[in-house]
Amino acid sequence: MKLVVKEDGEGYLVRVQGVDNLFAYGLTKDEALDELSGVIDMTMDYHLEQVEIERRARQELTTNRAAYAV
Repeated sequence: MKLVVKEDGEGYLVRVQGVDNLFAYGLTKDEALDELSGVIDMTMDYHLEQVEIERRARQELTTNRAAYAV
C-alpha cells in the first residue's frame, strides 16, 4: 500500500491510496501520519466488533435453529 502526503492549506493531508475512508489531516507531516494511525486503529476496531457480532449471530443460528423454524 502507498501513503500519499500532500500539503493542504496550512497543513498536510495523508491518505492510503486506493482506500476512500483512510485519510487524516495534521499541521505537520508527522501529525498527519499520527492521526492516520489513529484512524486506522479505529477502523480496525470497528471491523473487529462487526466480526464479533456476526460470529455471535451465526452461533445463535447454529445453536437454536429449530427455535426459529417456521
